[in-house]
Amino acid sequence: MGMTKRQLHQMLIFEGLDYAVITLAVSYIASTLAVGIGVRAMTANGFSTFHFTLMPMMACTPILLAFAVLIPFFCFRNLEKQSIIERLRTE
Repeated sequence: MGMTKRQLHQMLIFEGLDYAVITLAVSYIASTLAVGIGVRAMTANGFSTFHFTLMPMMACTPILLAFAVLIPFFCFRNLEKQSIIERLRTE
């Protein structure tokens, strides 16, 4: 309460970005640790080789960030079509 539509819109977008950044940080760290410990132990026998790359994850990063911005944007636009009374009745 007490926020303008623009402030509420910005808050929702930044909250989505916060979740996306946290998700990306955890994903990068977890995948690096999993590969560093698990996969390297499996390939340590010398019969196979493995090259670690973060390129697939880097390719998904802008997509995740775009979804983190676009989903709150479109959801907020959809909610604005209803009046405040209609929104309160449905909740």
